[in-house]
Amino acid sequence: MKRIILLVAGASALVLSTALLRAEIKIVVEHNDNEHAAAGFKFSTVPAPAKDHAAMKAKFVIVDGVRDDNAAGLEALHDGKLPSEEDDPEANFFFTEGTDGGRILIDLGDPRDLKQVNSYSWHPNTRGPQVYKLYASDGKPDGFNAQPRKATDPVTCGWKLLGQVDTRPKEGQGGGQYGVSISESDGTLGKFRYLLFDISRTETADDLGNTFYSEIDVIDANAAPTAAGAPASGPAFSIRSPDGKYALTIDTSGAPDLTEWAEHTLAPVLAEWYAKLVAMLPSDGYEAPSQVSFILKPGRGVAGTSGNQITANANWLKGQLGGQAIGSLIHEEVHVVQNYGDRHHNPGWLVEGIADYIRWYKYEPQSHGAEITKRGLARARYNASYRVTANFLNWVTEKYDQNIVREVNAALRRGEYEEALWKQHTGHTVQELGDEWKAGLEKALGDTSSTAGTPVAPSTAPVRVEKESGGDSAAAQEGNINTLTEQEKAAGWKLLFNGKDFTGWHNFRRPDVRPGWEVKDGALVCADPHDAGDIVTSDQFDWFELQLDYNISVAGNSGIMYHVTDAGRAVWATGPEFQLEDNKEAADPVRCGWLYALYQPPDDPKTGKPLDATKPVGEWNHVRLLISPEKCEHDINGVKYFEYVLGSEDFKARVARSKFATMPGFAKSNSGYIALQGDHGSVSFRNIKIRPIAAKP
Repeated sequence: MKRIILLVAGASALVLSTALLRAEIKIVVEHNDNEHAAAGFKFSTVPAPAKDHAAMKAKFVIVDGVRDDNAAGLEALHDGKLPSEEDDPEANFFFTEGTDGGRILIDLGDPRDLKQVNSYSWHPNTRGPQVYKLYASDGKPDGFNAQPRKATDPVTCGWKLLGQVDTRPKEGQGGGQYGVSISESDGTLGKFRYLLFDISRTETADDLGNTFYSEIDVIDANAAPTAAGAPASGPAFSIRSPDGKYALTIDTSGAPDLTEWAEHTLAPVLAEWYAKLVAMLPSDGYEAPSQVSFILKPGRGVAGTSGNQITANANWLKGQLGGQAIGSLIHEEVHVVQNYGDRHHNPGWLVEGIADYIRWYKYEPQSHGAEITKRGLARARYNASYRVTANFLNWVTEKYDQNIVREVNAALRRGEYEEALWKQHTGHTVQELGDEWKAGLEKALGDTSSTAGTPVAPSTAPVRVEKESGGDSAAAQEGNINTLTEQEKAAGWKLLFNGKDFTGWHNFRRPDVRPGWEVKDGALVCADPHDAGDIVTSDQFDWFELQLDYNISVAGNSGIMYHVTDAGRAVWATGPEFQLEDNKEAADPVRCGWLYALYQPPDDPKTGKPLDATKPVGEWNHVRLLISPEKCEHDINGVKYFEYVLGSEDFKARVARSKFATMPGFAKSNSGYIALQGDHGSVSFRNIKIRPIAAKP
């Protein structure tokens, strides 16, 4: 194999030539790095994606492997539509996380003379590069197998190996945009009906190694394709910072109803504060990005930043227009200015802590969003990230060094951060500072215990003592929530949440509860999905009846998992999930009350759609979940959705067809924690109670 490396502006190209029989297969690889990647997929040598190629009407089949639930379907590979951004799971096909890829069959319907096979991918990290083998066949050889699984070498059952692709760089994650073109020196690859992509993951360091494939084009030698265009931008507008130095573009094509708010309310604040952030976080020789783009569209979570592009969940923003919407995007703007690149050794608690420090203490100090309450004191650690670290940084700034955040940021940006920096600037180690800060919090709270609800002056310690939730508020008095009747007590019911604090709960695989969870008005609230994560009960349960109330935000997505064990890296790796979401606005097609990816209710004859007994956003819904050896039941607001039997043949068959088939510990334990999901939007819980059930002899 001969390799020729070609360097072009803003991209890299690699040409691989492989001698097969008399002809020569040529594989051309081009890479647009994160800075130069754009929605048009433009390369200097590899053709742009086509919108009318031979595979447009072909049949695509997953021969082996499982599509990730967050991915688009196979149609995304040949619909001529391209992703609008670098991390757009709904516009790309990829295999489920934690697996080693899979195989995809393309059936063109009849043999064709093929000129090229081109593949395209886009992701800012390790899911950008492509790793696969391409096989082809006309389907005529004796013993031909059209769908050989991973354990079978396709060459042994009528396939021809056309080429092997591996675009991973020797160093770094290789994020960006990739175009791969496979052709033959004599002009045609051959006459084939079938193509088989044997796709491998790009890395095994974590579960996120499966490539985001954006498009696969098959070019007929007898037809001239036309290029696919980038998605229409729709309503987008630009604004410059007051000094004219920086340009910000906001694209609301995915959320046109937010255009007026974005243009008249959001944009002026972002433009003004971007220039301020650049001034706050300088370092020698550093120039912040002069252009920043914002994309507002429906999605999951709150917002995310990659390079100089910020993508925000429009559904979440709509519910926070009078609350956290703008502040959350100021937080993301800080990440653009930080510009730490791929320096993954930088402590995450500082990366997020600095962003929240600027948000809560510079942009909106009046919100007191990073003040620590009496109930939050037990889990106050200097390296707890987000709001808690912001509180710590503010304390160090006021007591020891007003430039500490600037100095820490500069060191992180250079990739030279070391803990010795703290002693250099304050005379104390970061651990000593953390201890002193924590002691100050404890003292301040003790000194102000008689002034409930009053913030402590920042000059001593920025904390706030709140009145215990569930005592006096009208919400807490509603229906005597978080209590048991005498009849319930006699029947064996137990409260899992006392309405006052986190007793009986902790984050999954850690001893405390992260700051994103709060107790408010007698409810257990995921208030900040950025810093919440999934929480689990301290006790484990085998067979039980669980009841609770939940109130979800616009486009919110949460869930109740059961039989969760510590064997998985996430709660859903072992525990089946009772899905919770806003059925009207949430992006996930799995609806509220369903057993995620496994069971759903029958169609409602009145609507012709799956049964939906949920109440609108803002109202409390009641859940009943029965888990027993004989049967399991899902109820919403008194309406039974379905039942199933754990470990039954039907249950096992459904698991085998789902993404959970690759998770060895999924639904294998007959006991475990109960988990509440907290990373896909705001959600509140109350009246959480459980009744253990004895297994029948």
